[in-house]
Amino acid sequence: MSDDTAIAKQSLLNRAGQWITTTRNFVVNGVFVLATLFVLMSLLGSCEGESVPKDSALFIDPVGQLVEQTSPPLSFPDVLLQSGPVQETAINDVLRTINLATEDDDIKIIVLDLDNLSYASSAQALRIGRALEKFQASGKNVVVYADYFDQFQYHIASYANELYMHPMGQILLSGYGGNNLYFREMLEKLSINMHVFRVGGFKSAVEPFTRDNMSEQAKLANQMLYTGLWRVLVEELADNRQLPVPDIEGYSQQFSVLLKKAGGDMARTALEAKLVDELLTRDQARARIADKVGWIEENERLNAIGMRNYLRLREKIPSPQSNDQIAVLVAQGAIMEGEGTGFAAADSLIRKIRNVRFNDQIQGLVLRVDSPGGSAFASELIRQELELVQLAGKPVVASFASVAASGGYWISATADAIVAEPTTITGSIGIFGVLPTFENSLDRLGIHSDGTGTTPLTSVDPLTGLNDEFKSIMQSNIEFGYRQFTDLVARGRGMDAGAVEAVAQGRVWQGNKALELGLVDVLGDTQVAIEKAAELAELSDWSVHYLQDPTSPRDEFIRQLMESASFDLQDQSPKSRFFDKAANLISNKMAPLAYLNDPKQSYVVCLECIDSKF
Repeated sequence: MSDDTAIAKQSLLNRAGQWITTTRNFVVNGVFVLATLFVLMSLLGSCEGESVPKDSALFIDPVGQLVEQTSPPLSFPDVLLQSGPVQETAINDVLRTINLATEDDDIKIIVLDLDNLSYASSAQALRIGRALEKFQASGKNVVVYADYFDQFQYHIASYANELYMHPMGQILLSGYGGNNLYFREMLEKLSINMHVFRVGGFKSAVEPFTRDNMSEQAKLANQMLYTGLWRVLVEELADNRQLPVPDIEGYSQQFSVLLKKAGGDMARTALEAKLVDELLTRDQARARIADKVGWIEENERLNAIGMRNYLRLREKIPSPQSNDQIAVLVAQGAIMEGEGTGFAAADSLIRKIRNVRFNDQIQGLVLRVDSPGGSAFASELIRQELELVQLAGKPVVASFASVAASGGYWISATADAIVAEPTTITGSIGIFGVLPTFENSLDRLGIHSDGTGTTPLTSVDPLTGLNDEFKSIMQSNIEFGYRQFTDLVARGRGMDAGAVEAVAQGRVWQGNKALELGLVDVLGDTQVAIEKAAELAELSDWSVHYLQDPTSPRDEFIRQLMESASFDLQDQSPKSRFFDKAANLISNKMAPLAYLNDPKQSYVVCLECIDSKF
């Protein structure tokens, strides 16, 4: 082939690539401009005369997963192509909506729409339930309607005064627990050596790499945890629906028998078990709500308002701020070094904590933890910065959300007080190291390694394996990390070494059990933690300041674009939902492999907390 021919072909390919890129950019930018114009018109059209309707229904419709703090969208193309973290709802938005409506004379009822809620933990369901109970105590009712209910959805729905379901719906109480994936045989077939260094008899996080099944010790510990969580759920459901506890147990344990009695009709089974009040179609449910609040005749819609519009209207005027503040900082996700979003980034958290120390207005700090842990080094960096705040005379209170285990407990261990939810998953006081090497895999391919060096550590790498010297160093480092962890707990909790050892060794505990063991001080939510911090700071008047990075104009615009245009980018077809669930299941099951990223190969992470849904 001549050079001229090659250049011509290359030029043709380059021109084709440039044309494709230009076309793609034109399409994306065109959609962006059209969406922008739509949003601007909708915002301008709604600015004048918009208000909360009198005697109306407030629709609360959380989308995606409930989280302590939402992640910002990455960019408009990411939102459009669904590659950004867009399907999240902050639980504080839901709680704030309910609390505002409790004192609002214009709101007559709350209608919970849970169809698009993909996950809520038991701790989050309890928090929402308590807020709904206060709303009901003000003389107002809560109505729930859904086509069908997952267990977490039904937990929230059970607090309603009126609970309706579609005649072809279902309620399955599947309980807590599940299966893990175990990789030992796969690693053996691939000739990958997985070197494990651990301390703590119950640190089952390493079992996926060393076993083909769950150890009896891990089964015992996990079963105790699941049983405790299940007991809380069953008792809550029985109390909310005013049913005997054995009836709820019978529905979950003998569902097949009850289903046969109902002729295979799952909705009828739930109705006869008194888990719902009535079976209604969507139109019937809508008419039932209209009987309570009426219609807006001119456009034939319900006399109602959605959660996001309601918050926007009711929070236009900020409340006056006190000179003294209690700061709230969220540590959510895996604990790792560096900056970033979507995980508990050590550098990002440290920067915010340091600002608390030097801010004269802030008199105390609440660290809201929702994390299974991660890097031991990153965890200690965060804890040290929190201790500097305490040394500056400002109390630090740790507030545990759904999960605050291993590294999540490490960063909280020396706080002035620890507040946990009754169903928080916590503890997991243990440490381990995992390091794969591939010398046998390469050997099978006929690739060999050899060389020389000046010390026993010179030639140690994942391609040549680990010698006894390096293995000894790793094990000593892990043992030191375990002693450091338990010493921090002993110092922070005022416990002797023996007492800490009895509850450590990687064991995972439920919040109310952790209270009995002395690992937490009191049960409660974020508000309880804030009041505790104010008490320790000796404040009688204070305001709350949530520490978040300021939202960029771009992120704020994308957020308003999604909310105002009511974007529903997710395909809600049954087929799409099935594949979404399958993808999430695979992602969760493979989580143990994704977490092996610490440069020192030293981890304080509760991997079973990541995979399980509590």
